[in-house]
Amino acid sequence: MRRGFFLIMAVWAILNSDAQAFDAFPIAPGPEWQFRPRVSGSWVVWEDMRNNNQDVYAKNLSTGLELAVSTGQGDHMRPAMDGNRIVWDDNRSGVWTLYGYDLVTRQEAPLVSRPGPNMAPALSGRTVVWSTGTYTSDPYTSDIWGKDLVSGREFPITEAPLGQVAPAISGNIVVWQDARNSFYNTKWDIYAYNLATQTEFPVCTLPTPLLVEPAVSGNIIVWRDSRKNIGWDTDIWGLDLATGQEFPICTNASTQYEPAIDGNLIVWDDGRNGDSDIFGYDLAKGVEFPIYVGPGEQYFPAISGNLVVWQDDRNGNTNIYGTYVPEPATLALLALGGLLALRRRARR
Repeated sequence: MRRGFFLIMAVWAILNSDAQAFDAFPIAPGPEWQFRPRVSGSWVVWEDMRNNNQDVYAKNLSTGLELAVSTGQGDHMRPAMDGNRIVWDDNRSGVWTLYGYDLVTRQEAPLVSRPGPNMAPALSGRTVVWSTGTYTSDPYTSDIWGKDLVSGREFPITEAPLGQVAPAISGNIVVWQDARNSFYNTKWDIYAYNLATQTEFPVCTLPTPLLVEPAVSGNIIVWRDSRKNIGWDTDIWGLDLATGQEFPICTNASTQYEPAIDGNLIVWDDGRNGDSDIFGYDLAKGVEFPIYVGPGEQYFPAISGNLVVWQDDRNGNTNIYGTYVPEPATLALLALGGLLALRRRARR
């Protein structure tokens, strides 16, 4: 009990000390512009402007190999990946649709047959999900669809009124932000669908306007939440599907946004230092900690295992950087260093 209390106090200390977070390393340092990284295992994928339009590139951090996944005519945007598969938005035909790439065969191919626009894909195992709709009407309408990449079957997940966007998936659970309870897409809630049971259910519906940017891993769903209703001061909240319990993850008096989750680790952009940095939370330990606090803006984090990547504008343009979150024992030692730093500061 005393050891657990000490760990919590030590982590609190590192959050309130002068200590830096973890060492970051460049993944795609430019000088071109890179955006919106995603990560799976040792592979990182991102949007890249080196060819004067938006292309998709990937890098294996274990080998250093970098690949041009999709270049050429049109724009190739918002990649997602899981294992050896990469998917993205593609408008080479003049209409937004989805393409895919196999890292084993190094082959690219169109992914869906449904008429576009098809956008914002997310991927887990053999299932890809995306948002499809008109996007031109007022208010626009969009639905969430999915495809089994093994059988080739495409299927609707939700076709509720108004807009359903920003899907995420983990195993059998698909989540998205949903405007069905609003007027003209002015209020967003979080809904989910279980592919195994073929049932839809609300995750969080509140009177506040912004419940957005959902992410999911296993039984845990996280999202950006404006329930405090203080301007753009949004927090990170979560739901445990196993217990049905909602819980706060970060309610710091600043803006937190763009959460991502893998296993017990949650990461997000955090504005508590006046610009955007990357913070994290360990569900198993129940502690929050800085991942990268440094010059410039760091945003759009993604996580796989203990590897965290993000978009970073420290160099004036935006590039891709990353870091590894230490194992819990190492994290505790770092936190102890923060506690000692706090004590030294108190003696000044």
